Amino acid sequence: MKTTFVIITVSERVADLNKLLDSIVTQPRFDAIDINILYQGVAEGVPLIRRRDRITNLFVYPDRLGCHGARVELLNRIRYEAYINLDDDMELTEHTFYARALAKAAEPSTGFVLTNWARTRKLMDAKVPKMKDVFVKQALVYQGGGMAYTDEVADLMRALPSIPLTFDTVWPLTAYVNGFTNYRYLGSLAVHHVCTRGGMNTFMASNPPQTLMDDYVTYRRGKRCTGTGMDLLIPMDSDLTPKAREAHRQARVQRFGK
Repeated sequence: MKTTFVIITVSERVADLNKLLDSIVTQPRFDAIDINILYQGVAEGVPLIRRRDRITNLFVYPDRLGCHGARVELLNRIRYEAYINLDDDMELTEHTFYARALAKAAEPSTGFVLTNWARTRKLMDAKVPKMKDVFVKQALVYQGGGMAYTDEVADLMRALPSIPLTFDTVWPLTAYVNGFTNYRYLGSLAVHHVCTRGGMNTFMASNPPQTLMDDYVTYRRGKRCTGTGMDLLIPMDSDLTPKAREAHRQARVQRFGK
Protein backbone atom coordinates (compact mmCIF):
# COMPACT_ATOMS: atom_id res chain seq x y z
CA MET A 1 0.00 0.00 0.00
CA LYS A 2 1.78 3.13 -1.24
CA THR A 3 1.86 5.56 1.68
CA THR A 4 3.06 9.09 2.35
CA PHE A 5 3.61 11.28 5.36
CA VAL A 6 1.51 14.46 5.01
CA ILE A 7 3.41 17.30 6.68
CA ILE A 8 2.55 20.99 6.83
CA THR A 9 4.92 23.62 8.16
CA VAL A 10 5.52 27.36 8.33
CA SER A 11 8.59 29.51 7.84
CA GLU A 12 9.44 29.96 11.55
CA ARG A 13 9.24 26.22 12.26
CA VAL A 14 11.97 24.94 9.93
CA ALA A 15 14.17 23.89 12.87
CA ASP A 16 11.31 21.78 14.25
CA LEU A 17 10.61 20.33 10.81
CA ASN A 18 14.26 19.31 10.46
CA LYS A 19 14.11 17.41 13.76
CA LEU A 20 11.02 15.57 12.51
CA LEU A 21 12.71 14.74 9.21
CA ASP A 22 15.81 13.49 11.04
CA SER A 23 13.63 11.21 13.18
CA ILE A 24 12.04 9.73 10.03
CA VAL A 25 15.21 9.27 8.00
CA THR A 26 17.23 7.66 10.79
CA GLN A 27 14.68 4.84 11.30
CA PRO A 28 14.72 2.32 8.43
CA ARG A 29 11.16 1.10 9.01
CA PHE A 30 9.92 4.39 7.54
CA ASP A 31 12.04 4.11 4.37
CA ALA A 32 9.12 2.97 2.19
CA ILE A 33 6.93 5.92 3.20
CA ASP A 34 7.14 9.00 0.99
CA ILE A 35 7.36 12.52 2.46
CA ASN A 36 5.16 15.30 1.07
CA ILE A 37 5.39 18.76 2.64
CA LEU A 38 3.44 21.99 2.23
CA TYR A 39 5.51 24.95 3.41
CA GLN A 40 3.62 28.19 4.16
CA GLY A 41 5.10 31.65 4.37
CA VAL A 42 8.11 33.55 3.11
CA ALA A 43 10.31 31.39 0.90
CA GLU A 44 13.58 32.43 2.56
CA GLY A 45 13.32 29.50 4.95
CA VAL A 46 13.03 26.84 2.25
CA PRO A 47 16.82 26.43 1.66
CA LEU A 48 17.23 25.66 5.37
CA ILE A 49 15.13 22.50 5.11
CA ARG A 50 17.39 19.44 5.33
CA ARG A 51 17.00 15.89 3.99
CA ARG A 52 15.94 17.18 0.59
CA ASP A 53 16.92 13.94 -1.15
CA ARG A 54 14.38 12.11 1.04
CA ILE A 55 11.49 14.54 0.42
CA THR A 56 9.20 13.46 -2.42
CA ASN A 57 7.55 16.87 -2.93
CA LEU A 58 8.07 20.21 -1.20
CA PHE A 59 5.31 22.65 -2.13
CA VAL A 60 5.57 26.33 -1.21
CA TYR A 61 2.40 28.29 -0.48
CA PRO A 62 2.73 32.05 0.20
CA ASP A 63 -0.19 32.47 2.62
CA ARG A 64 -1.02 31.00 6.03
CA LEU A 65 -3.94 28.60 5.80
CA GLY A 66 -3.82 26.99 9.24
CA CYS A 67 -3.71 23.22 9.78
CA HIS A 68 -7.01 22.41 8.07
CA GLY A 69 -6.59 24.55 4.96
CA ALA A 70 -2.95 23.57 4.46
CA ARG A 71 -3.68 19.86 4.61
CA VAL A 72 -6.58 20.17 2.18
CA GLU A 73 -4.28 22.10 -0.16
CA LEU A 74 -1.59 19.42 0.12
CA LEU A 75 -3.98 16.50 -0.42
CA ASN A 76 -5.25 18.15 -3.59
CA ARG A 77 -1.71 18.03 -4.98
CA ILE A 78 -0.91 14.36 -4.28
CA ARG A 79 -2.52 10.94 -4.65
CA TYR A 80 -1.63 7.80 -2.63
CA GLU A 81 -3.34 4.69 -1.31
CA ALA A 82 -2.76 5.74 2.30
CA TYR A 83 -1.64 8.77 4.27
CA ILE A 84 -0.20 9.57 7.70
CA ASN A 85 -0.64 13.14 8.94
CA LEU A 86 2.28 14.46 10.97
CA ASP A 87 2.76 17.85 12.64
CA ASP A 88 6.08 19.65 12.23
CA ASP A 89 6.62 19.73 16.01
CA MET A 90 6.66 15.93 16.29
CA GLU A 91 9.52 13.45 16.58
CA LEU A 92 9.09 9.78 15.69
CA THR A 93 10.77 7.46 18.17
CA GLU A 94 11.73 3.82 18.65
CA HIS A 95 8.19 3.39 19.98
CA THR A 96 6.46 4.82 16.89
CA PHE A 97 4.79 2.14 14.75
CA TYR A 98 2.33 2.81 11.95
CA ALA A 99 1.88 -0.63 10.32
CA ARG A 100 -1.04 -1.70 12.51
CA ALA A 101 -2.70 1.73 12.23
CA LEU A 102 -2.44 1.56 8.43
CA ALA A 103 -3.90 -1.98 8.41
CA LYS A 104 -6.82 -0.80 10.54
CA ALA A 105 -7.33 2.22 8.29
CA ALA A 106 -7.59 -0.14 5.29
CA GLU A 107 -10.67 -1.84 6.78
CA PRO A 108 -13.75 -0.73 4.79
CA SER A 109 -15.59 1.11 7.59
CA THR A 110 -12.57 2.79 9.19
CA GLY A 111 -12.04 6.53 8.90
CA PHE A 112 -9.04 7.99 10.74
CA VAL A 113 -6.73 6.07 13.07
CA LEU A 114 -5.01 8.29 15.64
CA THR A 115 -1.79 7.06 17.24
CA ASN A 116 -0.68 7.97 20.74
CA TRP A 117 1.75 10.66 21.85
CA ALA A 118 3.44 12.45 24.72
CA ARG A 119 4.61 16.06 25.00
CA THR A 120 8.18 15.19 26.00
CA ARG A 121 10.44 12.14 25.82
CA LYS A 122 10.33 11.81 29.61
CA LEU A 123 6.53 11.70 29.54
CA MET A 124 6.69 9.25 26.63
CA ASP A 125 8.96 6.90 28.58
CA ALA A 126 6.37 6.87 31.36
CA LYS A 127 3.71 5.82 28.85
CA VAL A 128 5.72 2.99 27.26
CA PRO A 129 4.66 0.32 29.81
CA LYS A 130 1.02 1.15 29.05
CA MET A 131 1.33 0.56 25.30
CA LYS A 132 -0.98 -2.15 23.98
CA ASP A 133 -2.19 -3.42 20.61
CA VAL A 134 -5.67 -2.02 21.11
CA PHE A 135 -7.95 0.24 19.05
CA VAL A 136 -10.43 2.46 20.88
CA LYS A 137 -13.39 4.00 19.05
CA GLN A 138 -13.28 7.80 19.19
CA ALA A 139 -15.30 10.04 16.89
CA LEU A 140 -13.18 13.20 17.15
CA VAL A 141 -9.51 12.35 16.73
CA TYR A 142 -6.72 14.81 16.07
CA GLN A 143 -3.00 14.62 15.22
CA GLY A 144 -1.59 13.10 18.41
CA GLY A 145 1.30 10.89 17.35
CA GLY A 146 0.22 10.76 13.71
CA MET A 147 -3.08 9.93 12.01
CA ALA A 148 -3.53 7.24 9.32
CA TYR A 149 -6.25 7.06 6.65
CA THR A 150 -6.91 5.85 3.12
CA ASP A 151 -7.50 7.64 -0.16
CA GLU A 152 -11.25 7.10 0.13
CA VAL A 153 -11.25 9.18 3.30
CA ALA A 154 -8.79 11.64 1.75
CA ASP A 155 -11.30 12.29 -1.04
CA LEU A 156 -13.81 13.47 1.56
CA MET A 157 -11.19 15.90 2.85
CA ARG A 158 -10.33 17.13 -0.64
CA ALA A 159 -13.96 18.21 -1.04
CA LEU A 160 -13.75 20.50 2.02
CA PRO A 161 -13.11 24.21 1.50
CA SER A 162 -9.47 25.22 1.93
CA ILE A 163 -10.10 28.02 4.40
CA PRO A 164 -8.28 29.07 7.60
CA LEU A 165 -10.31 27.25 10.25
CA THR A 166 -9.48 27.51 13.93
CA PHE A 167 -9.32 23.72 14.38
CA ASP A 168 -9.20 20.73 12.03
CA THR A 169 -12.26 19.23 13.76
CA VAL A 170 -14.04 18.97 10.41
CA TRP A 171 -11.63 16.18 9.36
CA PRO A 172 -12.73 13.50 11.83
CA LEU A 173 -16.23 14.98 11.90
CA THR A 174 -16.64 14.68 8.12
CA ALA A 175 -15.52 11.05 8.22
CA TYR A 176 -17.86 10.40 11.14
CA VAL A 177 -21.03 11.90 9.63
CA ASN A 178 -20.27 9.97 6.43
CA GLY A 179 -20.58 6.72 8.37
CA PHE A 180 -16.92 5.94 9.05
CA THR A 181 -15.65 4.93 12.48
CA ASN A 182 -12.53 6.67 13.81
CA TYR A 183 -10.13 5.05 16.27
CA ARG A 184 -7.32 5.78 18.69
CA TYR A 185 -4.48 3.20 18.60
CA LEU A 186 -2.59 2.53 21.84
CA GLY A 187 0.33 0.59 20.32
CA SER A 188 2.39 3.51 19.03
CA LEU A 189 3.99 6.51 20.72
CA ALA A 190 5.60 9.64 19.29
CA VAL A 191 6.80 12.84 20.91
CA HIS A 192 4.60 15.82 20.01
CA HIS A 193 5.77 19.17 21.36
CA VAL A 194 2.31 20.74 21.41
CA CYS A 195 1.78 24.41 22.35
CA THR A 196 5.25 25.47 21.20
CA ARG A 197 5.75 28.92 19.71
CA GLY A 198 4.77 29.56 16.11
CA GLY A 199 2.68 27.25 13.96
CA MET A 200 -0.93 26.65 14.94
CA ASN A 201 -0.58 28.31 18.33
CA THR A 202 0.38 31.65 16.76
CA PHE A 203 -2.19 31.20 13.98
CA MET A 204 -5.06 30.77 16.45
CA ALA A 205 -3.94 33.72 18.57
CA SER A 206 -3.70 35.96 15.50
CA ASN A 207 -7.03 35.17 13.83
CA PRO A 208 -10.69 35.34 14.82
CA PRO A 209 -12.43 31.99 15.44
CA GLN A 210 -13.73 30.35 12.30
CA THR A 211 -15.59 27.02 12.22
CA LEU A 212 -17.63 24.77 9.95
CA MET A 213 -20.30 22.11 10.54
CA ASP A 214 -21.61 23.88 13.64
CA ASP A 215 -24.82 21.82 13.49
CA TYR A 216 -22.80 18.73 14.36
CA VAL A 217 -20.66 19.93 17.25
CA THR A 218 -21.07 22.38 20.12
CA TYR A 219 -18.03 24.62 20.42
CA ARG A 220 -17.29 25.46 24.04
CA ARG A 221 -15.69 28.79 24.91
CA GLY A 222 -12.87 29.47 27.34
CA LYS A 223 -13.19 31.67 30.41
CA ARG A 224 -11.45 34.68 28.87
CA CYS A 225 -12.44 35.59 25.32
CA THR A 226 -10.54 38.15 23.26
CA GLY A 227 -12.00 37.54 19.82
CA THR A 228 -9.35 35.09 18.59
CA GLY A 229 -9.33 31.39 17.86
CA MET A 230 -7.93 30.84 21.36
CA ASP A 231 -11.45 31.61 22.65
CA LEU A 232 -12.67 28.16 21.65
CA LEU A 233 -11.85 24.84 23.29
CA ILE A 234 -11.03 21.93 21.04
CA PRO A 235 -14.19 19.77 20.72
CA MET A 236 -14.43 16.28 22.21
CA ASP A 237 -16.86 13.41 21.60
CA SER A 238 -19.11 14.76 24.35
CA ASP A 239 -19.57 17.90 22.23
CA LEU A 240 -21.18 15.99 19.33
CA THR A 241 -24.82 16.96 18.81
CA PRO A 242 -27.67 14.45 18.41
CA LYS A 243 -27.78 15.46 14.74
CA ALA A 244 -24.19 14.32 14.28
CA ARG A 245 -24.80 10.95 15.95
CA GLU A 246 -27.90 10.33 13.86
CA ALA A 247 -26.11 11.35 10.65
CA HIS A 248 -23.36 8.85 11.49
CA ARG A 249 -25.87 6.06 12.13
CA GLN A 250 -27.80 6.64 8.91
CA ALA A 251 -24.68 7.03 6.76
CA ARG A 252 -23.12 3.90 8.25
CA VAL A 253 -26.19 1.82 7.39
CA GLN A 254 -26.34 3.27 3.89
CA ARG A 255 -22.62 2.94 3.17
CA PHE A 256 -21.75 -0.28 5.01
CA GLY A 257 -25.09 -1.95 5.64
CA LYS A 258 -24.72 -1.95 9.42
